[in-house]
Amino acid sequence: IGDHGLTARAVPAEEAVRAADIVVTATPSRQPLFDATWVKPGTHIVSMGSDAPGKRELASELLSRASLFCDLPSQSIQIGEFQHVRESIEAGTLIVTPIGDVIEGRGPGRRSDEEITVFDSSGISLQDLYMAEALIRAKSVPPLI
Repeated sequence: IGDHGLTARAVPAEEAVRAADIVVTATPSRQPLFDATWVKPGTHIVSMGSDAPGKRELASELLSRASLFCDLPSQSIQIGEFQHVRESIEAGTLIVTPIGDVIEGRGPGRRSDEEITVFDSSGISLQDLYMAEALIRAKSVPPLI
């Protein structure tokens, strides 16, 4: 970071989360990493660590007051971050929007500057394979000029 003219300092989690506009988590945790009340309006959170049953990084209270997005809802409620609010999702009291729907204009993204958004990125392996294949093909295609 210093090599790029930037400065950084270690701070307690509460101070970091309260000040952040974007929070990214990528841990093997099985309990929430921070208190839901630390998250200010308008924050976007990306959770990448919950990729197996029982793993979690975010408090259910946070998920219940945020707009939820993910790669694949069925996967997210099985092994992703949203497994911990599965009953609310299945009851329809919480809605999970696939990020592909937002990208293609079929689903809403952020609706206000005050909205808290959470993206559960547990990944889709088939999508990763297609991307790898596309990159390999692109690399082996000779230049057009």
